Amino acid sequence: MTAIYAMGDLQGCYAPFSSLLEQIGFAPQTDRLWLAGDLVNRGPDSHAVINRLYTWRDRVQIVLGNHDLYALARWAGVIPAKKNDTLAPLLVDPRADEWMDWLRSSPLLHTDSQLGWSMVHAAIHPDWDMATARGHADAVEDALHDRRWRRFMKSLWVAPAPNRWQDCRNEEDAQRFRVAVFTRARYVTAKGVFSWSNTPPKDTAHEFAPWHQRFFERQTSGAIICGHWATQGLLVQPRMLALDSGCVWGRQLSAARLDGAEPVIYQISCPMFAQPSNG
Repeated sequence: MTAIYAMGDLQGCYAPFSSLLEQIGFAPQTDRLWLAGDLVNRGPDSHAVINRLYTWRDRVQIVLGNHDLYALARWAGVIPAKKNDTLAPLLVDPRADEWMDWLRSSPLLHTDSQLGWSMVHAAIHPDWDMATARGHADAVEDALHDRRWRRFMKSLWVAPAPNRWQDCRNEEDAQRFRVAVFTRARYVTAKGVFSWSNTPPKDTAHEFAPWHQRFFERQTSGAIICGHWATQGLLVQPRMLALDSGCVWGRQLSAARLDGAEPVIYQISCPMFAQPSNG
């Protein structure tokens, strides 16, 4: 029987990844593995993570996270390295072009109608049902697959994303907003105003709320797997699996088996590869 597992943010933490795969008994010949984005950066072994996943690419389903898009932008040469960048061994590897082309071909949103789960790195807009979200993800994925994709990547960094959909003045604004929702969002107001900050808005208790709270208030269908929110940690709800439990910060790497009647959770403790953060 094929087992299907979903796992939270790896961020280049290859040793814990290997240990958790061993703990769950993952068999790449028969099983499938979903990864909720942020495969690379901050941890020490992004090149080893990508090499392993590329080898298993027919059995692995990923969605792109903000650090994966950052890695693509670095590879494209459109932005300089940040202070906490650990991507150099990945980007100078002779296989980097092949690996990064595979990463660029990956989606922002994945849905399995048989299992009843969709996976995204960060969030889905509370006003978007799954069909609408699919259309917004397609718009970004088409731009990534286009021959002018480097120009698109550069456009993501030249200006901040609008904080709400209604403030998008053109298609570049719309693309920045889509990418920010799918890969960076945490908090949103009832009127659809997002905070892109790593820190909670000061009035979180009053107006801003976690995106998934707003989403499930408005959308009666759709079960979501996500990562990205390490400070929130592992969250298991009937329609929600949030699997980023802060591996790179020295907490846990989390996985869930999806093919049974109820998800089964697995965790492994991780060494601290980076200083704690709320990212």
